[in-house]
Amino acid sequence: MPKKKRKQLSNKQILMITLCILGAGMLMLVASILLAPSAEPSPATSGGNAVVAQSGQNAQGGASAQSGQASVSGSGNSGSSGAAQKPTTVVVTPQTEKPAAQQSTTSSGQQKPAESSSSSGSSTAQKPPASSTSSTGSGSGAGTTSSQSTSASASASHSATAPATSTTSTKPKSSGGKLVFVFDDAGHNLNQLEPFLKLPFKVVIAVLPGLPHSAEAAAAARKAGKQVILHQPMQAVNLSVDPGPSAIKPDMHTYEIEALVRKNLAEIGPVVGLNNHEGSLITATQSAIGAVLDVCKAENIFFLDSRTNAETKAPQAALERGMKIYERDIFLDNEPGRDDIIAMIKKGLAVADKKGHAIMIGHIWSDGLAAIISEMYPDLVAQGYVFTDISGLN
Repeated sequence: MPKKKRKQLSNKQILMITLCILGAGMLMLVASILLAPSAEPSPATSGGNAVVAQSGQNAQGGASAQSGQASVSGSGNSGSSGAAQKPTTVVVTPQTEKPAAQQSTTSSGQQKPAESSSSSGSSTAQKPPASSTSSTGSGSGAGTTSSQSTSASASASHSATAPATSTTSTKPKSSGGKLVFVFDDAGHNLNQLEPFLKLPFKVVIAVLPGLPHSAEAAAAARKAGKQVILHQPMQAVNLSVDPGPSAIKPDMHTYEIEALVRKNLAEIGPVVGLNNHEGSLITATQSAIGAVLDVCKAENIFFLDSRTNAETKAPQAALERGMKIYERDIFLDNEPGRDDIIAMIKKGLAVADKKGHAIMIGHIWSDGLAAIISEMYPDLVAQGYVFTDISGLN
């Protein structure tokens, strides 16, 4: 049989076959790219300031943290084929930095803002921020730190929980000092004296001699359980100032001074001591004040120097006689305003804290003085102060 003639492919057919083969190859290449494992995307950052760290441990799922906490994300399991594990990505979001003086760290690792105080007294009392720290951790070695923002906008956008604020009072703890309140110038009338006799603690009433109600005032004070002393008038440096009746004058001899003091003591009745009314001239004259101290020593009563003159010779005269005397620390009402009186009482508290006691002198005629001290009394007792009289200092 004659051989069949093989049909020749045309150039057009060869081109079509070639294109088909190339197309199939392209499809296989595209398929291999699409089926290949995709690369781990890089974590998104906030403002370009995020800090990224990697760990070799496996992680499943993802957890989003609040502002200021680390957030952990990632996926992947260790397969039986031994495929490489995917790294865990830790993203720490940035937070607003606060001065160290306004932050304190609690034992749970949280930070709380320092408390603030207001001069109006309506805000919570300021306390020093705590400075104790404690580290906590888990098996994976991960830890979180959260911070509560003090601004209103940050509070609206974040939900960090702050520890409860303590309402403990920050009043300074007293030293248990003794407070002695002496009220001068009793004897003019009994109405002014009455509020001081109603004070619920020990006080000293200093009674002027030679006045219409001197003896009555002394008797009323004793009946109320208050300590009574003679408020002995003495001449001031300013000779135009009249110290009142039964006063010691600079031209008196020492025996005249002694006789006058004894007469005044008898008028007021039994007393435990005396102090000077005015007397900036007499207390600065050693012979004159020495005569007064001689009577005190003989009658076994104390002398309280009101210190109307910084150059007083009473301490030196007492030393010569082997006597102990007392000295005024604070005048309460040289300025009669309420705020001024309170300020002077607080100065007295500071003196008591420092040396153990304070002797504060006010006056019977001072409006509102008794009420102010009465208002402050419960709080001062709660702080540890002791209200007493001169004898209570022994």
